[in-house]
Amino acid sequence: MKKLLVILMLLISNVCFSQVNIETIRNKNKDKSVWGEVKGGLELQRGNVDITAFDADVLVHLKKEKHHTFLQTKASQGRQSGSKFKNNSFAHARWTWMYWQYLGCELFTQIQQDEFKSLNIRQLNGFGLRSEIFQLKNLSLSIGTGAMSDHEVLSNKTQSTVIRSTSYITAAKSFDESNKNLILLTIYCQPLFNNHKDYRINLEANVRTILISSWNISIDNSINFMYDTKPPEGVLTNDLVIKTKLVYSW
Repeated sequence: MKKLLVILMLLISNVCFSQVNIETIRNKNKDKSVWGEVKGGLELQRGNVDITAFDADVLVHLKKEKHHTFLQTKASQGRQSGSKFKNNSFAHARWTWMYWQYLGCELFTQIQQDEFKSLNIRQLNGFGLRSEIFQLKNLSLSIGTGAMSDHEVLSNKTQSTVIRSTSYITAAKSFDESNKNLILLTIYCQPLFNNHKDYRINLEANVRTILISSWNISIDNSINFMYDTKPPEGVLTNDLVIKTKLVYSW
């Protein structure tokens, strides 16, 4: 009964998200060829403040031998007293080919929009190398580097297309054989090739804890700091986001 009450409290809490950290969803499940996750949040307030908000997140993995493909889609909507206060969506697809045990290549594409960051559309297409430096039973360390095109259309109709470098380092520590309880740390850096003073940084720490093992339901807590040296006009250079998500895995 107590577990059910906890689930209900989480479902009606405000769950927010922003730009995705791909390393948090790169599942190491080697026993299945198809698996995935569904995450969601709902907030309803009536009285002094009327708020209706929801978040939805679907992730599907496909894996065969050395090939790993995954697709993630997100949507978030929120209204307060009839006026929007959040409206964003996101989709990311990535293929990884670990040809050697410790080294492989990646291709990815991503599209997103965020009304309250003046972003009508951001389209990313890129490739790179990935090195899984060590993959122990309960500890792993990986790095990656590559290049991507970054096409943006802002709410004022301004458009730009640039080429960025993209690099990351990630470390994961699990506390059980099934990786249901884990801590993951990731740092992304994405500077322009022709202007190192124009860059984006994403630092994220995630803690996932199993809530109901028999139902594959977990709680995912994260702290995410994002910094952009040249955001759209009127948008702050940095964001700090603290998130709690209820996760169902299959």
